[in-house]
Amino acid sequence: MSNDKHGLSTPAQVEALADQLSACADELHARLMTEAAAIGAMPDGSAARATRRAAADRMCDAEQELRQRANSLYADTAAAIVATLGEPQQQVIELTQAAARRIRRITLISDATGLVAGLLALAGGVASAQPGAVLTALETIRTQLKAVKAGRPAKPP
Repeated sequence: MSNDKHGLSTPAQVEALADQLSACADELHARLMTEAAAIGAMPDGSAARATRRAAADRMCDAEQELRQRANSLYADTAAAIVATLGEPQQQVIELTQAAARRIRRITLISDATGLVAGLLALAGGVASAQPGAVLTALETIRTQLKAVKAGRPAKPP
């Protein structure tokens, strides 16, 4: 994390926390796999097996929640990054919704290649906190939407 005294005051700090929560969920998952093997070796119907199984189920739920919260932090950070680009979030959402509608209507799947490449680039740019990559991807999506609408999909970037 940065030397900033105010924890979680920057997108990078929030992402670092989300990374750590994900790492914790990964460790919890590994531990649950070990526990599942141990439970499987216990006699069916035993009280100890039932108790351990119930605890494992609770931990499985906790793992899911931990991942959801980490993902929520990533999403919050992504929203902040997009906001700094000068692109209103609603426009970004509308652009991706238009892409989804266009993909649904494309006759030849090969015509969707450039559009999907733009969407993947957008996700990658946001996930990697690279505003330049996000802006480039948004422009690619706009270009592809226009080309597909005109019936002549542009070649993927």
